[in-house]
Amino acid sequence: MPRTNLFRTNLFPYHITIRTNIKEWFDVPMDIIWNICIESIKKSLLKLPVKIQAFVLMSNHYHLMVWTPNCDIDKFMFEMNSNISRSIRKETGRINRIFGDRYKWSLINSNSYYQNVLKYIYQNPLEVNLADKCENYPYSTLFYFINDKNIGFEIHDPIIGEQNIFLAWINEFSVVEQDRINKAVSRPFFKLPKNRKTRRVC
Repeated sequence: MPRTNLFRTNLFPYHITIRTNIKEWFDVPMDIIWNICIESIKKSLLKLPVKIQAFVLMSNHYHLMVWTPNCDIDKFMFEMNSNISRSIRKETGRINRIFGDRYKWSLINSNSYYQNVLKYIYQNPLEVNLADKCENYPYSTLFYFINDKNIGFEIHDPIIGEQNIFLAWINEFSVVEQDRINKAVSRPFFKLPKNRKTRRVC
């Protein structure tokens, strides 16, 4: 099945995910991988100033919600993943590729989809019992925001509305809801805009 052509826009955020080669775990402890990812984001932001809204690192993949004011999602992802790959190779001496394929993207072009994707990203650790609450998972930008820890770059609107209400909602876990969102995020668009000309604005 051919890939969907990438749409570059500054109107909506993207949900991005990418897995390691053959879905194997990263070769070094999570603390080190987390630091590598954060440093790679910081370096990439110096060249391409996107807005990071959510980033969650798992044992063999990551999830990212990002806005691109300059319509340059492809350039930012190339820069970020290249930085991550180089740093992991330097740390481990590994010579084969780090990521198994190109990143997958989904354009978040409706408010309900936006809320569901944000919940889906933050709940990844809960789904596999790595944390009791989303905000307690240390390899997440939500953890840094809630605990007022410096991550080295601005986190763009990581919560919706009043914080306590948001945290109660974000921690409501439903297998049925997760399955529904899993299917939704596998598509490049939650729904196609009525005016197809608005899909590409840059």
